[in-house]
Amino acid sequence: MRTYIKSITLTLACVLAFATCDDRLDLSPIGELNSENFYNNEEDFEAASLAPYSTLLNLYFDQSGGGWFQPIMYPGDDVRNELGNNDIEEFNWLSTNGNFRNVWDESYKGIMRSNVVIAQLEDADGFSDESNKARFEGEAKFIRAYFYFILARNFGEVPVIDEVLTTIEDTRIGNSQTGEVWDLIESDLAFAAENLPESWDDDNTGRATRYAASALLGKAQIYRAQWLGEAGKYQDAITNLQAVVNSGQYSLMDDYGDNFSEDAENNAESIFEIQMTRGDFNPWLPADHVSNEGAAGTGRRIFTAAGCNQGECAPGGNQFGYGRVHITSSLRNEFEPNDPRIFHTFYQEGDQYADTVFRASWSVTGATPAKYVRPFAAEGFPPNISTNNERVIRYSDVLLLLAEAELLGNGNVAQAAELINQVRERARNNYEIVYEGTAPTDLLPDRPTSASADQMHEWLRHERRVELALEVHRYDDLVRWHRTGIINIPTDVDFGNTLANQNWGERNLLKPIPQRELDNNASLSQNDGY
Repeated sequence: MRTYIKSITLTLACVLAFATCDDRLDLSPIGELNSENFYNNEEDFEAASLAPYSTLLNLYFDQSGGGWFQPIMYPGDDVRNELGNNDIEEFNWLSTNGNFRNVWDESYKGIMRSNVVIAQLEDADGFSDESNKARFEGEAKFIRAYFYFILARNFGEVPVIDEVLTTIEDTRIGNSQTGEVWDLIESDLAFAAENLPESWDDDNTGRATRYAASALLGKAQIYRAQWLGEAGKYQDAITNLQAVVNSGQYSLMDDYGDNFSEDAENNAESIFEIQMTRGDFNPWLPADHVSNEGAAGTGRRIFTAAGCNQGECAPGGNQFGYGRVHITSSLRNEFEPNDPRIFHTFYQEGDQYADTVFRASWSVTGATPAKYVRPFAAEGFPPNISTNNERVIRYSDVLLLLAEAELLGNGNVAQAAELINQVRERARNNYEIVYEGTAPTDLLPDRPTSASADQMHEWLRHERRVELALEVHRYDDLVRWHRTGIINIPTDVDFGNTLANQNWGERNLLKPIPQRELDNNASLSQNDGY
């Protein structure tokens, strides 16, 4: 497969994203390849199926965080920016915000690329074994569901497009009906879970597996239960998340820090991650690059690493770290004393940083992210890119989601405690790894099974926050818990920014649909409050 992909440059799909295409639709085929003679056999679809994956890279590369980290990380209560005057952070959300538009555009680009693969499979007549088509369809449907899950969480009842659009008029689709986008997400992921392989060989590392589909499906079903009040979805989520646990394919890494180390990518805890490379072969690249060798990196490191504050700079500040993300006091206070996960989550006074020690004065809050950054080195070329894979679904996330489904779906406090305690046990065992000393006897004790359901869910919320901090789940968690009445954001959440707390309103449960889409599509309606 590698040799074949290297020999061609493909234009696999032209995206009609709500009337934003132009005369580039008339580009001639490259060489002799076109939709009439390319989509034919297994070899063709091995290459074609990578185009939807390529879109995943586009969300993470921006060194100013504009692709993913600003619009998704800033709204949570774990971080704030260095100035405290960011419109996204302060919930002054406008339909003209380019960060929101980027999430919308890239999501629909990935969806349309998936639709192309699915549509072309129907007519492909060169397969040596027709049953192989189901695997390619499963991959495309996984990516399509992945992007629709992003759109549903951020924009609500978005237009549902499950076929290739060929005219501008076709793109003028209105908002979906309640539950329609969730139906498609579930259907696509159920198909993927049934038809994708359990694992891949080394040449295909990173491609979606049936367990990645099951994990994402279970997560989506928990969201649906809470967004739409469909409590029966908790049982469906339990079935799918338990399938991941029962598979025996995954386990918690002994070293929590391995989940964020470039030297330990695609490990036993990682269920799905975005594959980054620089100067190496990356089969996800060709759809948006001229070849499959080059930079496919993330701006996370330079965006979050310590920069300069009031004229005082960290090593490499403003060159290797912009200092755009700072840890809120509420997140710092959330960690229990001596929790070794602190070490891998944020830098604070006295921590080793490059060839010196971290100084609290480098940050407006006294702490900056360490996740995906530690150990920091004030060197490298180019400075504005990191090739550390983004971990999207981790096994610990699955355990905590399963605990929540058991708790809210079955009232099973004991099972929820057992699952939460697996995560806590790994964390406390890391004390000796991080600090090379004997852990305190009272460190991160197990949660007792005798607790009430309300108390156990409070502990669950705590565990998700400290275990998954900075992994871009937090605001989504707050929204779904608010929607289901478990928390009340205005009274229960400290965003670390006075204006953020003052400005937050119910409209901020969703982001505004980009104005450009509304201008070009009279069938599309804006979300309430914008």
